[in-house]
Amino acid sequence: MNPKRILIVDDESGFTQLVKLNLEQTGRFIVKEENDGEKAHATAREFRPDLILLDIVMPKIDGGDVAALIREDFELKKHP
Repeated sequence: MNPKRILIVDDESGFTQLVKLNLEQTGRFIVKEENDGEKAHATAREFRPDLILLDIVMPKIDGGDVAALIREDFELKKHP
């Protein structure tokens, strides 16, 4: 079974590191962290995740706005 790719977007790096470590320890996931909401869309395009875990309350850009950018992107709009 190929590991699933998960992108975690949250402005708190301690949280994303903890989730990443826990998910990767299972051997079932490849996890990438992004702690800057303004870079999340570009990171998603580069990483091509199977799942995106996205914080809503972030500085600079709201998680809802990031989700809207991803949904508008032809290559990413079907990613949960």
